[in-house]
Amino acid sequence: MRQAHPIHQHRRRRAIGPALVATFLGAIAFLALGGTGLGREAPTESAPRVVERADPGDAATGADRAEAAAILAAIDRPVANRVAGPVATPDGGGSGAPTQVTDPRLEVAPGTVAGHPPLTSQALPVSTVARGSTAVFLGDSYTSGWNGAGLGSRGWPALVAAARGWKLVNLAVPGTGFMNPGWTSQPIGSRVDAAVRHRPDIVFIVGGHNDSRWSPATTIRAADGVVARLRAALPRAVIVVIAPIWQNGSPPARCLLLRGGLRTEARSIGRTVFIDPLAEGWFAGASHRYIGPDGLHPTDAGHRFLAQRILSDLRGT
Repeated sequence: MRQAHPIHQHRRRRAIGPALVATFLGAIAFLALGGTGLGREAPTESAPRVVERADPGDAATGADRAEAAAILAAIDRPVANRVAGPVATPDGGGSGAPTQVTDPRLEVAPGTVAGHPPLTSQALPVSTVARGSTAVFLGDSYTSGWNGAGLGSRGWPALVAAARGWKLVNLAVPGTGFMNPGWTSQPIGSRVDAAVRHRPDIVFIVGGHNDSRWSPATTIRAADGVVARLRAALPRAVIVVIAPIWQNGSPPARCLLLRGGLRTEARSIGRTVFIDPLAEGWFAGASHRYIGPDGLHPTDAGHRFLAQRILSDLRGT
């Protein structure tokens, strides 16, 4: 706390004025509305590096490929939108507790194929993405890794890319959103040009967790704009749209609304896959154990869990 100037130390402390009270209350309201993105995602010196290009240092090692292969091998059936039985876990074995989605708001819209997210006009788009293809990932700290977990080859993007034999380009930025600029003033839309420069064969878009300060309608417009720009610039690329990932089974209404907007946009363009973590209850119930001590971000095991769920949803697409 700043000390009073010596000349003024003898003066009596004055009463707190209305302006100071208003400023204090405004600060509290700002924080309550998520003014810092993911809340506890404070910038630190150990913040994950943003990868601007795919270089030899980002290539998966033999151990990474083996771990990815083990995760892929553990997936012996599609993950239903309503999981009623044990699911394979990244800890090895298939004895994970059931993940029940009981909130009717989380139900998937009619017409969804059981066990898989809805696809748009072209069937089986991901199956056309060959090994050696370039995969770009856009998102926030759930995709970049955070606080020592899920960084580099331990993150779900690296595991998914290794399992599929894709070249990884991770352009995710901690704290960012479709509207929220994050710690580096780079909302997801600002990364589209960088993504396009890599001429990817497949692009993953994962975001929305940090956009609590904006109305759902505003966030949906921004998210739709990201998807539309990618499709216009990369007409032959597969786009995988993943609805907001939430850290437990109680996502806020704004995330459910954004999920609906993203699903509608994904259905309106070709070669696009939509994955719904909210309907599948990824971190609900017993699966919340994959969230770290901050109650918000996945652990390394949580990233292996994310890779498993995403690879499962991509099977057959």
